[in-house]
Amino acid sequence: MVGGTGVYVTWVTGAIIVSLLLMPVLKPPWARITLTGFQDMFRRYWMHGIVVFSIYIWKDIFDGVDRILMANTRIDMTAYIYAIEGDIVLWFQQTFENTILTAVLTHFYVAGYMMVIFSAFVYACYFDDRHMADRISLTLLLTYMLALPFYLFFNVRVTGDYIPEMETLGYHLTPEIQTWFTRIDPFTNGMPSLHIGIPFSIWYCFARNDLDGRWKIWRTCMIVYTLLTAFTILYLGIHWISDIIGGIAVGMLAVHLSERIAPSVWWWLDERSFLHRVSWLLADWRRPVNEIGSIIGGWVAWFKVGGSRQTGVVMMLLLAGTGGTLLWDATHQHFPAEGVSQPGVAAGADGWLASYETIDEGNITVTLWNLSTEESYQQNFGIDTDWGNYPVEILIGESHIVVWHGYQMEFFNLSNNQWEGQWLTGPLFDDIAMLSNGDDDWPRMVMLNEGEVEVRLRGGIDCSTANGCTSLPTTPNGPVSIIAADDNRVAYTEVDTPLSVHIQTIDGIQQHITVEINATIDEDRDEQVSQMTDTTVDYNNATITDIALDENHLVALVNLSAIDRLVLVDLTSGEQRILGDPVFPVDAPSIGHGYVAWQHHQFLISNNPMEMYLDWEVDYHDIAMNQSFQLHAEDEIDQLQPQVMEDHIAWLQVDEDNETEIRIFTLEVVLEPYSSTTLQIFVLIFPLLLLTWTAQRLKENEGKILPRRHTEEE
Repeated sequence: MVGGTGVYVTWVTGAIIVSLLLMPVLKPPWARITLTGFQDMFRRYWMHGIVVFSIYIWKDIFDGVDRILMANTRIDMTAYIYAIEGDIVLWFQQTFENTILTAVLTHFYVAGYMMVIFSAFVYACYFDDRHMADRISLTLLLTYMLALPFYLFFNVRVTGDYIPEMETLGYHLTPEIQTWFTRIDPFTNGMPSLHIGIPFSIWYCFARNDLDGRWKIWRTCMIVYTLLTAFTILYLGIHWISDIIGGIAVGMLAVHLSERIAPSVWWWLDERSFLHRVSWLLADWRRPVNEIGSIIGGWVAWFKVGGSRQTGVVMMLLLAGTGGTLLWDATHQHFPAEGVSQPGVAAGADGWLASYETIDEGNITVTLWNLSTEESYQQNFGIDTDWGNYPVEILIGESHIVVWHGYQMEFFNLSNNQWEGQWLTGPLFDDIAMLSNGDDDWPRMVMLNEGEVEVRLRGGIDCSTANGCTSLPTTPNGPVSIIAADDNRVAYTEVDTPLSVHIQTIDGIQQHITVEINATIDEDRDEQVSQMTDTTVDYNNATITDIALDENHLVALVNLSAIDRLVLVDLTSGEQRILGDPVFPVDAPSIGHGYVAWQHHQFLISNNPMEMYLDWEVDYHDIAMNQSFQLHAEDEIDQLQPQVMEDHIAWLQVDEDNETEIRIFTLEVVLEPYSSTTLQIFVLIFPLLLLTWTAQRLKENEGKILPRRHTEEE
């Protein structure tokens, strides 16, 4: 099961119960409440219900689009909002912060919002105020749809996630609530605030359409609720004051638009005639064809009129088509690597990607891609199976790509794009890593064998100083379990101190630092993990199972029995932070060029997991922005072994048929030819349409004004 589901069900149930209990107080004065009234409500207003509750479907879809668009473009307008407002919201939180107030307002923030949406729709429908039900249903939908462009293209982070001194108090009230918010909230949909926009639009809609005062008490309650919500979202560290202003503006626009289109929409969707129309339409197969032809013919005839309205519609369609094309392109920046049908592993660094495919028991084909030039290179290798069947590992360094399989290493020189030969490594090492170049442009290999670390300049079974084999400048105090390398440094962990990472320079000025990894979080969330997995979060026996190193940062994967956690360390400041949600499983970290990528589960895996929650996804973290992003849409297939490269992140993707391919994600948005063509067409045509629309408007206004002038002269 998914962590946090229980509290969500509690909120929904509470919102419905409170809404029903308040009906006698908030109903029109003359109305009666009966159980049969609910049956009549569903019978008479089921289409209105579809319109309202479709919001939740659209929200799930576009939240996923928003996460992917944010990952591709990293649009973040929060700095501009902060430059305007400063720390005003921080004052709200620090002035009123109180444990009881935090608990009350957190539940009010979620359950109250659900209650308001449910009540506004149900009250109008139950008491058969069709005029109001028509408009409030559209108002709720339009408020979200009008806010959607801001969520996609004007990302504003929540205040508690941006201002260092602030906390998202509501998001961290309990572990279950934190897990639920982590799962459903992108944390970048601040502007506008729908927690203000929705209740304000409800009040405004009722105020404009309550012609006989039947909803007077309800309108008063909505004003109070909106004001209390404004205080709540500022206090809990969720929204900015600008978000409140944006919510009011969106709510007002939604009400005016709903009043304008309601007669046309409900002429088509009115429950009293909708089923009759459908039955009539389907009674004869020719009727749907004739109706569609009639509608298309009407549109064509309307466009032939050639007025400013028609030109305006064409402009809107051109805007929507261009925007949709660019949005599709921006959210589909990952593409498959061609040339390998069933890749066994993917490795990447510095603009190069490598993979291999097993041809038969004793042969593999290695494919290399230069992502900057889009060239690829392939080489077949024979594996001596007499030594045993060993896994293949690929390492990419500054000058070479190394393919390691068993006792053999094959070298590809990146400077001349040539395979340069083979090493026989002697013993079968437990792990290898690659440093920068040594003499004669050969890479130096760091090798782990039975707890000891060697640095080799050249191959050869015999390991002696003459043959280019050295040890670390600072000898480890005990057996080494894991190694990693970057440029001129080796990182390793010792068996006796499993939560310490030692980083040792090889050449030049000698440096040796030790980093103590801290993967602890609050006890409540640890208890949540224990309850869900039946395994204790064991800090006493914690071990580091994987490390990755770049120039300024270290990332360590820490196993705590019940869960793995990914810790990012700033080697300059010593600051540490846990990446991703600390109760979601993570694995396979990769770091480089200012980014960290890893695979993770979307949910905490429980004792009785559902199949849909067992697949791996890929996220990445922008170190400079201090933000994490989702690389692809949520699905039910595995994305594995992410690799950070210059300008790209690659991963293995395994579909439902167990077919594997390499997917490559471009960190910078690169427009495809079809997007560039679409944009060029837009730039050429839109100004002409705008001039045409202006001329048409002037001519139409002239036709309205001239008769009036003639009358004045007479």
